[in-house]
Amino acid sequence: MFGFKKHCPVCGVDVKKETSPERFGKYFCSDEHAKKYTDLQMLKKDEEPDKGGCCC
Repeated sequence: MFGFKKHCPVCGVDVKKETSPERFGKYFCSDEHAKKYTDLQMLKKDEEPDKGGCCC
């Protein structure tokens, strides 16, 4: 549609938005790659330093 294509963020293969699993607003070629991406996102979240909850 209008030249817009989605690509799996793990392997780069073209994916169809209508039939692909989605996580974090991204579309994947398989559930396995969706899980791998989710695991990486959770790992990144765990590694971020605690900001203390105050913006000042």
